[in-house]
Amino acid sequence: MNRNKRYEEKMKQKGLKKVTLWLPVNAEIEFKQTAEFCIENPYHVPYMAKSIKTGRFAKAV
Repeated sequence: MNRNKRYEEKMKQKGLKKVTLWLPVNAEIEFKQTAEFCIENPYHVPYMAKSIKTGRFAKAV
């Protein structure tokens, strides 16, 4: 088993799932930070999204 397979197995054992998504280039960092937060805090989920044009929040789910 190679290093990548071992890493993926370890993540699966933690209850995580590998997903491929297409993201807007200007929002990549925010998506990564949100995912990292949700991994560290498994009882939280993303709920709101903020417009970069107006600054207003909208229900994202």
